[in-house]
Amino acid sequence: MHHRTTSLAQRVALVERHQAGESYHQIARDLGLNYYTVRKWCRQQRRFGWAGISHGSAAPRRRGALSHFSHLVKYVALKLKRQHPGWGLDKLLLEMRRRQSLQRQRLPKRSSLYNYLKSFYPRLRAHRPPRSQPACLTQARAHEVHQCWQMDFKGDVSFVHLGKVKPFIVCDEHTSAPLAAILHPGQPGTVTMNDVQHDLRRVFEQWGLPDGLRMDRDPVWVGSSRLDFPSRLLLWLVGLGVTPLINRPHRPTDNAQVERCNGIWVEHVARGLQPRTWDELQQQTDQAWHDRRELLPSRNPRCAGQPPARAVPALHWPRRRFARDAEAQLFEIERVFAYLAAWRWQRVVDITGQISLGGFNRRILPQMPRARRRQLITLRFDPQLRLFAAFTLDGLRLSTFTLPYLSPDFLMGTGSAHMDSCSGGHPL
Repeated sequence: MHHRTTSLAQRVALVERHQAGESYHQIARDLGLNYYTVRKWCRQQRRFGWAGISHGSAAPRRRGALSHFSHLVKYVALKLKRQHPGWGLDKLLLEMRRRQSLQRQRLPKRSSLYNYLKSFYPRLRAHRPPRSQPACLTQARAHEVHQCWQMDFKGDVSFVHLGKVKPFIVCDEHTSAPLAAILHPGQPGTVTMNDVQHDLRRVFEQWGLPDGLRMDRDPVWVGSSRLDFPSRLLLWLVGLGVTPLINRPHRPTDNAQVERCNGIWVEHVARGLQPRTWDELQQQTDQAWHDRRELLPSRNPRCAGQPPARAVPALHWPRRRFARDAEAQLFEIERVFAYLAAWRWQRVVDITGQISLGGFNRRILPQMPRARRRQLITLRFDPQLRLFAAFTLDGLRLSTFTLPYLSPDFLMGTGSAHMDSCSGGHPL
């Protein structure tokens, strides 16, 4: 099904893709749009500039959806949708048929009801900023030991004496060797990004720093599954020279080795054992991981049926050593600047002239012209100025500002970020 209606963010995206060399047919197919819709907006932008796509179609206004139905039908449909945002069209129509007040009223079809509710969607659904364009998140699979690790949380496993347990598991991608499994309580919200950072320090001290670390889109380490902004944990890894590799959405096979380790932990540790203390369970976990690395044969093709440590002795040799007291010397903020420079964000300026980035609000201009409010802007990081810069769609720089993420102490968690110095924008 091809759609003809587009948002401003979609129009900007399709124009930029066409300017980069993509054809109308390819853009329309990828975005699920009508070919002529894509062609129209690209021509509008070439003729009138970015202002030519900032508004919808100039065609004569058609009569609204459900214009031939009773006002009561439209009122009930909108009221039910606002009260129950998760209800689909079939559920809404079913409840409308059950309403005593609508027994003698003609009800719309699904398509008509969809078109009516769609006009209210900006107010019916939660606000989501336009998708960001992150830095490159994928790379080829590891062909050397400690070149890339994988990490994941195993889903909660219940024990009689300990309750729910959530192990944090790390393994080597090249050999599938389990490196660590650190246990946490399984209650919601008990494991934070600081806990993961602390756990990784423990693993780094034992095995050194890998070149890359592959992970899924768990908000505990990426911050937002939509990748609106790199989390503090990701930027901390970048500063240490560890490339964060984010899996594709809904693709657990991208983390196949650590997913296999999750199952091994359940079979070798959780099933049939009832430890009474956390220390006892951690000791059993460490022993199971030692056996998998040193004694038990591996099905990984690179191990040829031998235990990983015997097949690849370099498993015990760190590529880059790590020590907590030397972390400040290993951390380079210039790596973070280069990583942020590869990102690009788009935001809509609110009525007060502010945008939100990385969980912080920033005012773009002290006296923002009313004509620029509610408009889409582009945000980039300037590594020379070490500041974030806001641009209009036609490339005019509006202002620059900073965020606490640019502080090494903030990223490493070793000191308090100077929030007061980051509170406002700096117009140019």
